[in-house]
Amino acid sequence: MKILILRLSSMGDILLATPVLDTIKKKYPDSQIDWVVNKKFEETLRSNPLINKVLSFSDRQGLRFVKKEIDSVQYDIIFDLHRNSKTYFLTRGLKNVFRYNKRLVERFLLVFFKRKYNIIPATKMYFAALNKAGIKTPDKWELSFYPDQDCEAAAVCKFELKKEPYAVFVPGASYFTKIWPKEYFIELAEMLFLEKFKKIIVVGKGEYEEMIGRFICGEGNERCINLTGKLNLDETASVLKYADIVITNDNGPMHLAECFKKKIIAIFGCTTEELGFFPYSTDFKAVEVNDLKCRPCTHFGKRKCPKGHFKCMKNISPESVYKTITDFLK
Repeated sequence: MKILILRLSSMGDILLATPVLDTIKKKYPDSQIDWVVNKKFEETLRSNPLINKVLSFSDRQGLRFVKKEIDSVQYDIIFDLHRNSKTYFLTRGLKNVFRYNKRLVERFLLVFFKRKYNIIPATKMYFAALNKAGIKTPDKWELSFYPDQDCEAAAVCKFELKKEPYAVFVPGASYFTKIWPKEYFIELAEMLFLEKFKKIIVVGKGEYEEMIGRFICGEGNERCINLTGKLNLDETASVLKYADIVITNDNGPMHLAECFKKKIIAIFGCTTEELGFFPYSTDFKAVEVNDLKCRPCTHFGKRKCPKGHFKCMKNISPESVYKTITDFLK
């Protein structure tokens, strides 16, 4: 069997789709599984032993090249786990294409009319595409990421990841309305230092994340270590893998930590559980403002609060997150 998976982006969504690999292999042990992904996220899948080939693209020309390659292989089954204009282009004229249901109408009614619906985790939404092809899917699953072993060993040594218990902060996110105020992270760090941890490591990638990391850790703070902008994906995965707990916004590294079954405190602002992106496959606690009528204001995030008050994040106090952590670790 030659099987193709289409999930182009982003890191968190790709990781949430990785359980389909184990499920397909159980059904077809000798199958060839290829995966199409945006080149920016290729490293998320690079070392996965269940994938035979990663087909990546970075522009329209690259997408056309991938289309030609797909047509030449003649896949027996194609699973479209992204379902957008690019994946429709890539599967044009092909048979046995099974697409997942993005629940667009339900999401629209939730965001604009606050009409709630039954919660289906994102991974189960991907599984539904496999069900259409007659593949039985499990009730429980695990996400997968495979850091380079040499890189992991070097990170463990360099950052002394096994020396003492530590927490990880992931204070960034793809959109502003998913970011807990940086001042709150500082207050939370001070509380954790008093009782729980001797070390906190801050990770993230991007100019804004680096600014937040500098703000939280300050200068010369040996207990709060700012590694934002300094790690590749394998190194970030290693830092998360050996952490005792991960405190994070709704972002890709949250699901990277989920791959290693970490304890996670997930802070959710503009989005809600109905959208399906809680870290369900590990032990976690979500912190959110449940009685705010304007939530969710989007299904993926916004660059500013539509109401101007940003209560979905500002009303989550450092004290409430600290209490959640202490209760969680008892």
